[in-house]
Amino acid sequence: MLMPITNHELPEIMVIDILLRLPVKSLMRFRCVCKSWCSSFQTSEFITNHKNKNLNLLLMLHDEVPYFSLLSTEAKIKEYGEPEVEFNLKVKENIHMLDFDQLTVSGPCNGLLCVHDNYSIILWNPSTREVKVLPESTISRPPATDDTYFGFVGFGFDRNSNDYKVLRCVNNCVLEEDGFAVLEFIYQIDLYSLRTDSWREIAHPDVFVYDPYLFNAYINGIYYWEAMGDDDDLILSFDMVEEVFSTLSLPNFGMSKAECSWCIASFNEALATIVHPRIGMEKCYDIWILNGYSWTKQLTIGPILGVEMPLGFWKNGELFLESENHKLVMFDPCTGQLQDFGIYMSQDSTQQLVVYAESIVSIRGSLEYEANITREVQVQKSTLRRPLIIRMLASTITWGWLGCIKRIFLWMAERGYEIAQSNAAWILDKYGEHNMWMDESGLCTDAERHQRAHSLSWQASEQESKT
Repeated sequence: MLMPITNHELPEIMVIDILLRLPVKSLMRFRCVCKSWCSSFQTSEFITNHKNKNLNLLLMLHDEVPYFSLLSTEAKIKEYGEPEVEFNLKVKENIHMLDFDQLTVSGPCNGLLCVHDNYSIILWNPSTREVKVLPESTISRPPATDDTYFGFVGFGFDRNSNDYKVLRCVNNCVLEEDGFAVLEFIYQIDLYSLRTDSWREIAHPDVFVYDPYLFNAYINGIYYWEAMGDDDDLILSFDMVEEVFSTLSLPNFGMSKAECSWCIASFNEALATIVHPRIGMEKCYDIWILNGYSWTKQLTIGPILGVEMPLGFWKNGELFLESENHKLVMFDPCTGQLQDFGIYMSQDSTQQLVVYAESIVSIRGSLEYEANITREVQVQKSTLRRPLIIRMLASTITWGWLGCIKRIFLWMAERGYEIAQSNAAWILDKYGEHNMWMDESGLCTDAERHQRAHSLSWQASEQESKT
């Protein structure tokens, strides 16, 4: 980065250190400051050293069609200066992926998510809003195949080759002559490399992965699934570096398979199994941690009354669960309290809660709108101080008609309307802000206009918050 140092400027090393600590949203906006900053944000050194560890939550819900709710975490200091901090969750945005009939997430890995259904797979960075649609596989299918769909999927990072990989099981169905009954399944494993943007085939493991859409985990270069061998339940793993499958035996839970339910999760960057009895009004959750090749019972959470199933862990070991009345709740083992966030979950589909850290990792993809992904911002009533029309009239008095139009488009851009974002970028281009949005030639292609519209959504949210 070339930055001249004067008596009125910070040293370059200090500037870089400050930038490395900023959230992704700020970095995306600061790409417009200067070309050197924009190029620096794309270097592997900056991406690796980016220290912002903001955790985000995505909740998969279902209302006629599946969608994600992005939950904002709010920590409010209690009144009278007490040191306790009250943690709360609210729905910030609803994210609709219109090209998917169902939604399942594999990962996360370095802030990236792999979203898929039975037929399509994308890589997605929800922090930068970048999307990579994976290409069609060129791997040959068995000649007798009548139908093909995806089974279990895994996603992770190969640190040796600095490459992101997607693994999928392809189920090839051979039907009987009547065309209805399945005569045979022929399984294949496809492995995708982001670096080469291509697929290749590897050997299939001799186990059956059940419930492939939930309770899988990626931890330190290895992906894990719940599976079944010849005799009993086990855990299937795949090493992203070595590209080999392995199996792990389960710990002795002290209960029979008929008496308990179990699932896998990530707990403090280690593989964990969560075990609880199937029956009873109150449930205790035993947490077992994998240390090397042996299991250790870490703790028991509960008993907890009125909960159904675990969904995952938060920062300090708090356990998210689905309650009996289908709400998202969280149990804090330190305080023994169960907190209800008032967020309802669908009753007719399996839920998935994804905890991921912000990241500026690029996947060499496109913007969300190009992948038919839309965001619907949820505005809290308490934050609206004045009706919108009054605010627009005030803008007209303060800035004139042009300022009013700008503000309308900015307000709409914040709420995810791509056309408004594009129009807002065009207005800013045309009326005096060429230095920020246009190149030296003063020309603007459609692609450049949409790119600036994407950046504008971040600016819009900042300007709207100051009203």
